[in-house]
Amino acid sequence: MSVQRSPPMVSAGSHPDLSKLRDESTNISFRKRKHIECNCDHSEVLLEFQNKIMQTITSTLETQNQNIITTLESLRQDVNGFRHDLETVNSKILMLSDEQTCIKKDVSDLQSINSINNSKMQTVSHELLALQTTVANLSDQLRVKEQQGRINNLEITGIPVTKGENLINIVHNIAKKINFPITTTDIDYIHRVRRFKAINSSVNTGESASNVTPIPNIIVKFTQRKRKSDMLAAVRARRGLTTADAGLDGPAKPIFINDHLTPQNKQLYKQARLLAKESDYKYVWLSDCKILLKKNDTSKTLCVSSDTDLAKIK
Repeated sequence: MSVQRSPPMVSAGSHPDLSKLRDESTNISFRKRKHIECNCDHSEVLLEFQNKIMQTITSTLETQNQNIITTLESLRQDVNGFRHDLETVNSKILMLSDEQTCIKKDVSDLQSINSINNSKMQTVSHELLALQTTVANLSDQLRVKEQQGRINNLEITGIPVTKGENLINIVHNIAKKINFPITTTDIDYIHRVRRFKAINSSVNTGESASNVTPIPNIIVKFTQRKRKSDMLAAVRARRGLTTADAGLDGPAKPIFINDHLTPQNKQLYKQARLLAKESDYKYVWLSDCKILLKKNDTSKTLCVSSDTDLAKIK
């Protein structure tokens, strides 16, 4: 039986095959050079890439810087414009403030003037009121004195004017009719007074009163007040006197005899009669030129001497 020998073992301290080692060494060194060349190519690429990135970043930063500069310049211009506008607004505000101050001063001056004017107006108003009161009182006194000057007079209405008329004869004829003896010493004077045309009234002819001249009344002034009052009492007792009773020819027309009132008292008497009629007063008459009213036989007599007394007629 043959014995197979195993290949000889190479100890750790033995030398290997040098040819093999050279081959391996050659291979190894070859691989190292190839690896180094590969590393050099990557560095260039990285460097190029890095340069491109830096260029991009630099370009971007320059662009951004330029944009920032442009934006800042625009903002600066806007700020300058806003500052200019703000200065303009402040200037206008100062101007308005000055104008407001002037207006306040003017208003204050006006208020002072108005206060002075109001004070003066109040003073003038009080003075005017006092003057009006004084004028009213003087007017009343004048009216009273004027009426007192007519206290001895009788006024005859309705006697037509005739050519060559004798007024004394007319008065004597009326006195005979009412049985009142009259003498020449009883009468101071007789005359006619012009009357104003009536407005918005009509006469028996149907014509407008504005187209008809009123007949002048006859005024008889007595020398004594008592004689005038006595004749007036006789006239009122007789009633219904006409032109025929005065001795006049033609159709008989009614005539009226009464106290000789002033124009103001005549108007007052007319208004008193209208109000008395509306308020159902039974009596309205004149006594010594005084306007008297009485609602019934038992009521008090009311005297109307001014317009304010008309309010008492109720």
